[in-house]
Amino acid sequence: VCSARVDIHSGDLYWLASAHPRTPVPHLSCPRTHVPCRDGTECVAQEYMCDGEKDCADGSDEDGCAQLCDTPGQPSPCQSHEYSCGLGGCLNASLLCDGRQDCTDGSDEAGNCSVSCQQSCAHLCYPSPQGPRCWCDQGYQLAEDGVSCIDIDECTDRSEGACSQTCLNAPGSYSCGCLPGYLLEPDGHICKLTGPEPILLVAMQSEVLSYGLRSGREEVLLAADKDRVVFSLDYDLVERKVFWMDLATESIRWQDLNLGKKGTLVKGVKSDCIAVDWLGRNLYWTDGAAGQVLATRLGAAWRGTPEYTVVMDGDLDQPHSLVLQPLAGELLYWSEVGKHPRLMEATMDGSRRHELLAHGLGWPTALALDLPTWRIFWLDEKLGSVGSAHLDGTSVKVLRLGWVQSPFAAAVCEGQLYWSERKAWSVQKLDKTSGKNRTVLLKRHGQPHGLQVPSQGIPEHCCTIFFGAPTLHGSAGTNSCTKNNGGCAQLCLPNP
Repeated sequence: VCSARVDIHSGDLYWLASAHPRTPVPHLSCPRTHVPCRDGTECVAQEYMCDGEKDCADGSDEDGCAQLCDTPGQPSPCQSHEYSCGLGGCLNASLLCDGRQDCTDGSDEAGNCSVSCQQSCAHLCYPSPQGPRCWCDQGYQLAEDGVSCIDIDECTDRSEGACSQTCLNAPGSYSCGCLPGYLLEPDGHICKLTGPEPILLVAMQSEVLSYGLRSGREEVLLAADKDRVVFSLDYDLVERKVFWMDLATESIRWQDLNLGKKGTLVKGVKSDCIAVDWLGRNLYWTDGAAGQVLATRLGAAWRGTPEYTVVMDGDLDQPHSLVLQPLAGELLYWSEVGKHPRLMEATMDGSRRHELLAHGLGWPTALALDLPTWRIFWLDEKLGSVGSAHLDGTSVKVLRLGWVQSPFAAAVCEGQLYWSERKAWSVQKLDKTSGKNRTVLLKRHGQPHGLQVPSQGIPEHCCTIFFGAPTLHGSAGTNSCTKNNGGCAQLCLPNP
């Protein structure tokens, strides 16, 4: 197999064969979206086939790719205005049959080059070793009739890979754009946050570290008692407070990063994940054992009696990771890791529950929102995979990656997916679209749990990353609880 595509409707896998067909080991079982390497030791995502980079250990995902034919209506390793040389490489069609050997094997001057063009092509006609052929200008592809040219919609065909945020298709081309608060990089594809360097807050055993995402500078921001574990954590963008789950005391604690003050928000709770609604001024958490999602006010103070409410319970099957979307729709998303794993959505008062995804999941232990692309990401501990989908549950993409073993939580910022690996005692990142360029950012003696990238002060935009409670915020705004606490005497839960 040199190039493969999956029909998302039927689930069938289609491929183009090379002159050296691969014979996979029969006992290697790959998911539908993956292809086995020739040595039978691993599976690689079908998107990695013939992409110019060797992903199989034996390099078999790149074997024979140059021999793929430029068949109308079929995928090709070269663009529609290019010719695939026999021994590799792509050649502009205008250089075919011109009396000069441009391909290393001379295949561009062989065969039926002497036959002149007599076809009525929509764009161009060139002689070729296979006889006269119609070719299309860059940004177009040859239609199935072999004569017409149709525009390539890069924004659709390349999914979210064409641009890191917004994509605008044009005849024969496309352009990328960025949301307010971001600047387009010189490559014309990637958007970067403006302003100060994004800082990654990482909960590492009993400490919270800051890590500069561009400089790599590390600093200890706070340290709990050595017998305590800073578990899931999140950050209040307004008051610059860090909130975390203290497993030893079964309490949610906080510390002011400006003044250094500390306190306890609520006691008597058990949670795998907490999440701050910095706009509505509430804090949410999941209780997997009880099958509940709960909430309390950020301004609550422990006075010996718990002050919180159960937002959802009853039919939740071990809720685990939790992420909030306070600006656009006042929504919350959570994963369930029980007998029937699934991803769920609801308004922040617990109403309007909706099943986002219930197939192809094992233990989705880490969630992250990427609002610029309107997608939700997850890491699956049981399947060892990274998945993403549009926030309406469509356009599901899953990559099986061997290094995803024990993810605690994840988040997305500036085109990168960050997550914590408990067994590897490390904080890692990779390209959110391709799953490539994996990098270990931090490795310590102790398990990492929470992480975040807050902005300085009250943000007009902010990319926040926390292991356990990652969120990505767009622009400053209000929700139904912002003004006068929504008219509530105590806890106000937003409902759009």
